[in-house]
Amino acid sequence: MELSIPAASGVTRADLHLGPPRAVLADPPTIQNGPFRQTCNECHRIFPPRDVLRSPPLQHAHVVLAHGLNDRCTNCHAREDRDRLALQDGRTLAFAEVARVCAQCHGTLYRDWQLGAHGRTSGHWDRAAGPAERLTCTQCHDPHAPAFPPLAPLAGPNTLRMGRQERGEPPGEPENPLERWKAPRRSEAPFRPAHEEEEEELP
Repeated sequence: MELSIPAASGVTRADLHLGPPRAVLADPPTIQNGPFRQTCNECHRIFPPRDVLRSPPLQHAHVVLAHGLNDRCTNCHAREDRDRLALQDGRTLAFAEVARVCAQCHGTLYRDWQLGAHGRTSGHWDRAAGPAERLTCTQCHDPHAPAFPPLAPLAGPNTLRMGRQERGEPPGEPENPLERWKAPRRSEAPFRPAHEEEEEELP
């Protein structure tokens, strides 16, 4: 089923990114090294990794490490098997389970992600209508530098509920559409919240 999105002023379909913002590594991860496609272990078994990175590193020069105090590879990567991630208790996980690694430090965000309040879910909200896909941490965030760069907002929508968002209301009308809705009509008494209503005096 194709998603039908009415275009708002100044916004086109090209502005709407429905896929994951980042491409994640395969499981196990591989990298193109000259003419060869290699896993992490194929190099790391020959060249033991350092606990403290050189600055800048000779390999993985594209990695920018800006993750707060998390400045060691082995905080997330398994020391002996670089094709896997590591938990603090020594257990290792596949790269597909990256969210469990992130949860060790970002527990509240992990809980919100599990409940759908953090991150992005694509597909069907009604599971009976079709599948839903919840993006994992690294499909949105760079794990080495997770903060998002500044994002330019798109133009606001013209909502059906609140009418066109243009200036030029009749004189005396509130500019805010919600204030207009709250304002009394000519045939009605002024709107008063329940907590402001005066209690009737008993005889």
